[in-house]
Amino acid sequence: MAQPSVTVLFNLSSNDTPCTNPAGDSNFAVMDTGDKLVWRSAQRLDGDTYAAPKYPVVRPVSGSKEAEKTFMIDSSEEKYEQIPLAGTTGGEQSGGNTRYVFCAYVDGATEAAPYLECWNTSAHALANGTFLGGGTPADSLISAIATTNGAPGSATWTGTPLSGEDSRVALDTDALTGAKYLYWNSKLVVPSTFTPEQSSLYVMGIRILYS
Repeated sequence: MAQPSVTVLFNLSSNDTPCTNPAGDSNFAVMDTGDKLVWRSAQRLDGDTYAAPKYPVVRPVSGSKEAEKTFMIDSSEEKYEQIPLAGTTGGEQSGGNTRYVFCAYVDGATEAAPYLECWNTSAHALANGTFLGGGTPADSLISAIATTNGAPGSATWTGTPLSGEDSRVALDTDALTGAKYLYWNSKLVVPSTFTPEQSSLYVMGIRILYS
């Protein structure tokens, strides 16, 4: 079994339709090296430059709040590209019971189902940063739900908090027998108890097993 390659794409449109080309199509764009997935308040607009004010998500006084908007920062053009279908109706874009939001194209067979994971750094050794729950995976601010085989089933889906191998999302029900598009939706939820940091870095990745 040869090592499969993985291409990650994100839907820049409001069309909840599958990706038709692993190199990108009229809806999906490829995530390139240096691109970043971020969440911002409603003040951030699609196409704004990276040099503009960041407009971070504001912590609520009580309870919790879903980030209003989701963006990919395009490192080559240094601008924000909105992912309007991301998240739930708790945000302020077009999220909800949406299926074709984030995509991973795996070009070959695997020995187990691929997993979506979040880690502190690209070393994939620790997932105890404050952003990922501070050692308590259930408290991670980032959640996701697999949509490869169907929509979330609810416009207010909860999903699974992402934090290392202890709390991750299987993107399919079994090992892949060949090339396949995998899908998920993701959101950021900030509780009133969260202690803001100057830096909330994390690494999101796809884990695949092959021989």
